[in-house]
Amino acid sequence: SDGKHTSQIHGIVSMLKSIAQYWVKVDESHLVEFKRIASRLDPGRKGLTERNRNRLRQFDDRRNVSLLLHFPRRMLNQVRKQDRGQRRYAVKVQVALAVELLLLSPIRAGNLVAIHLKRHLHWSRAPGLGVVHLVIPGHEVKNGQDLEFELPSETAALLKAYLDGYRSRLVKGPNDWMFPGQGDSHKCRQVLGSQITRYVHLETGLEINPHLFRHIAAKLYLDTNPGGYEVIRRVLGHKSMDTTTNFYSGLEAAAAARHFDRQILKLRHGVRDRSG
Repeated sequence: SDGKHTSQIHGIVSMLKSIAQYWVKVDESHLVEFKRIASRLDPGRKGLTERNRNRLRQFDDRRNVSLLLHFPRRMLNQVRKQDRGQRRYAVKVQVALAVELLLLSPIRAGNLVAIHLKRHLHWSRAPGLGVVHLVIPGHEVKNGQDLEFELPSETAALLKAYLDGYRSRLVKGPNDWMFPGQGDSHKCRQVLGSQITRYVHLETGLEINPHLFRHIAAKLYLDTNPGGYEVIRRVLGHKSMDTTTNFYSGLEAAAAARHFDRQILKLRHGVRDRSG
């Protein structure tokens, strides 16, 4: 990579080190050498990559924020007007639901595609009725942290619409996954991810991917709640506050600058021009 250490290269060697240690079970001297290589290739970057920071700048524009936040509802309404019973309309509602969940319960893409209707959705009454919680136990989460979200009523309504009217078009035979794939498996992360990227871009023009939603959630909250890292830590399921601040400290800079400008402009327009 032009002689540079990158997180992708470091990720590859770290994966190889894990395979060597836990699958091949190499001897200690071999493992030490892998660790030395991994350490040498560590780019030392903490926090957001420059690519993700660039993508997040889309959301300094409030119109873009509105386009994304209203995307699920617009997509569902569009399907309801155009639906002719084909599978592709069900896929659109599926994407709308995926985006809604990523906005209101910003879980990792791997956990999103692996939502199981019976294990992870807990309804306060019969399935499809009352309050619904999305509950993912720690052993299924990357950092081992339990995750639980009470879904807002409008999110629950979209979920119910998908389950009642569209999901059946996407399954053949028994399948209890929220996002069904082939046979009795769930849809793979890459397929759902590419569908989210494609449909969001077609409808809004925004460049986005499933992983970016966790960063978007942090940005949107911190823009209106500067310093609110503890909420972000809990919502994203970080074990340590250091993880949260390493990633997101500085995201409020643009919002702080806009607030500063508003105050100066307010002062300007409240003071008479005495130059003449």
